[in-house]
Amino acid sequence: MSTYWKRLTRLRSEIALIKQKRKKKFKKDQQIMIDFINGVTEYALFEVGTQKIYLRRGDEKKGFEHILLRHYCAGCPGELSTMDIVNMIDVVKRGIKLANVGVNNDHLIVYQQIKGLNQLKIVLKPIGNDELVVTLYRL
Repeated sequence: MSTYWKRLTRLRSEIALIKQKRKKKFKKDQQIMIDFINGVTEYALFEVGTQKIYLRRGDEKKGFEHILLRHYCAGCPGELSTMDIVNMIDVVKRGIKLANVGVNNDHLIVYQQIKGLNQLKIVLKPIGNDELVVTLYRL
């Protein structure tokens, strides 16, 4: 079993445990993410204002596979928790759009959210009119 599938299996089981313990339903964007993680949908599509933001599987350099391989592991750079992943679109909704500081590629759009001691960044790549594709990590 590949590292990606091992981490995806762990993520799915952690979400199932969270679901059992929760008394209230997941919010709409959380459920979109959970459906994608569980393979119910081929990609996650979030609508923020007029923008459509897609999360696809991708590969080791971009997208969901990149997030799991590079950031969903203990002690790895930009380590993410299960709930960081489930709530990833909140970084766009509640975070700050960075101008030039912290952005190393002019073709990317970067949002940063600070929650307590944690800083999350989401990187969006334009793919069309008001359409973006996503990756996420913690600083």
